[in-house]
Amino acid sequence: MKVLVMSDTHHNIRNAVEILNSIKPLGINTVIHCGDHIDDAYKLKKLYPDIDLYAVPGNCDFMAHGEEYTRIVHIEKVPILITHGHRHSIKWEDYSELLIDAAAQGARLAICGHSHAAYLKKEEGIILLNPGSITSPRDFNYPSYAVIDLENGIIKDVAIMQIIEKSRVCKHPAYNIYRKK
Repeated sequence: MKVLVMSDTHHNIRNAVEILNSIKPLGINTVIHCGDHIDDAYKLKKLYPDIDLYAVPGNCDFMAHGEEYTRIVHIEKVPILITHGHRHSIKWEDYSELLIDAAAQGARLAICGHSHAAYLKKEEGIILLNPGSITSPRDFNYPSYAVIDLENGIIKDVAIMQIIEKSRVCKHPAYNIYRKK
């Protein structure tokens, strides 16, 4: 099963819709939205009612009453921690609080957003993933997202992609660094 991961749409789902339209035929039927703005996740669910959607609010989601800021979900038997990151002090490359929380909750994959900068690293057996921002990146000039490939309890691959042009994508440099290790 392939899962599309995005964050920090900030009331602009144009790129998310274009990516979903292009990769949904490849078997994407699950989307994780890591906040800022959770309403965008609900708009995507209305446009694609057949997808499974997991979303958390971010620091810009002022009216997200009753929503969990951090949650654990199991997709293909893989425990995944999902959060925006602002409550874990995510800033550029400090993911230590997220790692502690993920380990405490038994997650094998911890996903967040907030920094608008893509990040992918495996520490202490836990994969830490930030897909960057699909609308306004702060690390490179191109919006980014991630695709996770899961199968029966196994994390087969995690790829971060950049949107170079409307229909042209390539692997993000953060993915290439992760693959070399």
